[in-house]
Amino acid sequence: MAAGLLVAPHALAFQLKKPVRTKVEPAAQTSTAHPLSTGIPEGKIEAEEPKPARELSKTALRNLFDPLEFGENDHLESNKDLPRALQLIAMPPQNFELKSVGDLIVSLRRKITDTPRNAALRIRLGTFLYMAGDSEGAGQEIRRAIGFEPGNYVAHALMAKILSDVGDTQASELEFKQAIRIAPSEPLVHVMQAESMSTRGDMSEAINEYRRAIGIQPSAEALSGLADCLLQASDTIGAVKAARQAVSIDPSSGKAHVSLTKALLKYGEKETPIRIARQATLLNPTSADSHVVLGRSLFTSGDVRGAVDEFRQAVVLDPLNAQAHNDLGYALYSKGDMLSAINEFRLALRINPKLGEARNNLEVAIYGLASGKRRQ
Repeated sequence: MAAGLLVAPHALAFQLKKPVRTKVEPAAQTSTAHPLSTGIPEGKIEAEEPKPARELSKTALRNLFDPLEFGENDHLESNKDLPRALQLIAMPPQNFELKSVGDLIVSLRRKITDTPRNAALRIRLGTFLYMAGDSEGAGQEIRRAIGFEPGNYVAHALMAKILSDVGDTQASELEFKQAIRIAPSEPLVHVMQAESMSTRGDMSEAINEYRRAIGIQPSAEALSGLADCLLQASDTIGAVKAARQAVSIDPSSGKAHVSLTKALLKYGEKETPIRIARQATLLNPTSADSHVVLGRSLFTSGDVRGAVDEFRQAVVLDPLNAQAHNDLGYALYSKGDMLSAINEFRLALRINPKLGEARNNLEVAIYGLASGKRRQ
């Protein structure tokens, strides 16, 4: 049985207590501004009826880029609908039909053959290539779009996102700066830059960027991101407030419910997080993060079997989610299944070698297994 949760300074960590003293990487020091002022009551939140997530059909994908009826040449010159690309690239792969995306890629390539210097078409093609998992191909198309239309902020933002994904931080920041210079009042670009900063651990800068986006236009996306960053910066109260406001702005946002669940767990709540997490799984049943937070909520309340089921569902939905594998291993260890736990910790580290929780847990689990054998 696990000795209990260790709440790390940067997050609610599923981390086993070490039986021996070992070197642990210190959490990054961050500075935060004053907690976000929301005006939302601290009491119970009454969310609207959840609306389950749906796959987007080929028709729906085309409607996002209305018009993507390729015979309407006049409309293809327009960039007014291209900001939708920034929303599409944030969509989880489970939420769209890959075949539909493939059909659109084929159609766009044919159209580009006729009008190769059309930046809008290149941006559309790059977006769908990115959604299909071809980041290199997407980057090539977006670069061509920038060459044809250097003042298109959507193209610069997409390029920044692609570069951030491959770890080219310096080039990514230059593209984000260019996009913001062109469209300083576009909140989604600030949100994308904040996400990039958060991913590489620059929490203080990410918090400031999220606040800029919220100052332009409050959104569930920006407030959820802010809540997650504040949580990692140990500002639990600020995280709860920001996440509550995210849910209030968009009660149908699964991401907002996930952020609120994490914040409430860190705050010490036990029952309310289960309710919020269940809403997250209803709103977005294909989200691994929703099942992870529900698993953590159930584990905290003592339902280890239910937690294992949710963590298993999370790794089925997203086999490359290192945190889900770590949390599943933690729950299995708590049930006494050390061998299965060790396998999950190993998987987590193969996916993300920098995940300190998994490294710590693997060491503890191996030590426990060895100690048990010595006692036999």
